Amino acid sequence: MKGLKLMICATALSASAFAQVNDSQAAKIEKHTVQTNLFKDNWFIGANIGGQYYIGDQRKSYSRKKLLSPVFEVNVGKWFTPSLGLRMGFGGYQAKGYASTETAYAYKKVSNNVYRTKWGVLDLHADVMFNPINMIGGYRSDRLYNIIPYASVGYARNITGKDNELSLGLGLINSFRINKRLDINVEARGLVYNDVMDGNKGGHNYEGSMAVMAGVTYRLGKTGWEKGSGVSIAELEEVQSKLRDMNAENEALNRKVAVMDQDLKQKEQDLQNAQANKDNGELEDAMEYTAFFEINKAYLSQKEAVNLEAYADLIKKFPNSKFVITGYADKQTGSAEYNEKLSKLRAEAVYNTLVDKYGVNADQLTMEYKGGVDTMYHDNSRLSRAAIVRIVK
Repeated sequence: MKGLKLMICATALSASAFAQVNDSQAAKIEKHTVQTNLFKDNWFIGANIGGQYYIGDQRKSYSRKKLLSPVFEVNVGKWFTPSLGLRMGFGGYQAKGYASTETAYAYKKVSNNVYRTKWGVLDLHADVMFNPINMIGGYRSDRLYNIIPYASVGYARNITGKDNELSLGLGLINSFRINKRLDINVEARGLVYNDVMDGNKGGHNYEGSMAVMAGVTYRLGKTGWEKGSGVSIAELEEVQSKLRDMNAENEALNRKVAVMDQDLKQKEQDLQNAQANKDNGELEDAMEYTAFFEINKAYLSQKEAVNLEAYADLIKKFPNSKFVITGYADKQTGSAEYNEKLSKLRAEAVYNTLVDKYGVNADQLTMEYKGGVDTMYHDNSRLSRAAIVRIVK
């Protein structure tokens, strides 16, 4: 009974909180909420081709135009949310530079002690991608343009000199939507390596490359994101209207609860007096006990658990008596399948409290559940969210 009072207070507080949510806040929830997809969804493959400019030790000494070389890349990745994705890429081909001595990479002498060099290079890398447009503006499946920055870490291989180095980089993808599955991309990327990739040791402590590429991305499987089940404006208005009606009923319901509480106390006292002299361990009759639950909840409030302790003491005084715990749910809310599970969980909550918390013999108790039922008390469906303990006659 005290738990019912707590439920009424919680309902009033909920109504106040809902009333503070306005239409713009509801629209914002819908805008930024999407449903979580399966792991197999939102994968993609891609291919790029373009040009690369290598930044080596001799980069300031000679013609930079001669340092341009072709580059390619293939990649595969997945978007985990509309704003966050991961991509694995593999590519490279060739890099060019200069050397002041004839090295294994030299292929043409430019002047005294100046040689042009070239070597094969491949890079395997992982990119963490972000989509700030989706993050700020909300996801849209038909958006024509997306800008996607990413951070990269990889493993670079000089296939001419057999040298391996860690690579770090940053990049930016300009993505243009063609249709549901196909995008055209223009991508810029910068990578940094240790000072050995071009075969000239010493000088600068680092080397790197800058690449600009164009290519395509093809999406696999499920390609988009469905809007989440956020609260719509119409649904919010309906809930607010119902909560206002519930608040109007609270005062009358409080009076009814007070009467029921007093009646329960009197019946408990009468029962204790009638059974005071019985010592055969079996109770002939007992009033039922009702534990009330909040909407969609299957745990006892602290007050309900305290009230249940008196009934537990009664059960333990009569070890030969049997009791049945029946769980109920409000038929007016939720599906039949959901209410079936909820009524079972409510019966189990009372059973576990009696056995585990108050030491009632489990052999004295059985459980059953009725699912969603029509109004049981005072024409108020909220009072059907309950579990009732009855003596088995």
